[in-house]
Amino acid sequence: MDDLLEEMRQCKSVQACIDLALTDAYGEDEQAVAWLTCIEQMFGRFKQVKVMGSDVSLVGFDLSDHAVVAVCLQGKRKARVALDSVAFPERTPLEQRRLKA
Repeated sequence: MDDLLEEMRQCKSVQACIDLALTDAYGEDEQAVAWLTCIEQMFGRFKQVKVMGSDVSLVGFDLSDHAVVAVCLQGKRKARVALDSVAFPERTPLEQRRLKA
């Protein structure tokens, strides 16, 4: 998996991120799993994120109707949150491109 992360670091555009993620992924199911794999690799380093202005623990990522969601925990409450609702602190330019893709 380190090879995948290194390949993702080489992406210089949103389109390059998309092309890499979807290489050899055929159909919606495979494409969804490919995106999940890329997001897990790229954003697995984050343990704390913000959702609606509140600090929450990032437990991991999952799929919901072919969309990647963040699995967050605040106290005993667990929620699956759309990625565009999650604020990742100190994102790198590459991570910003990956989220756009």
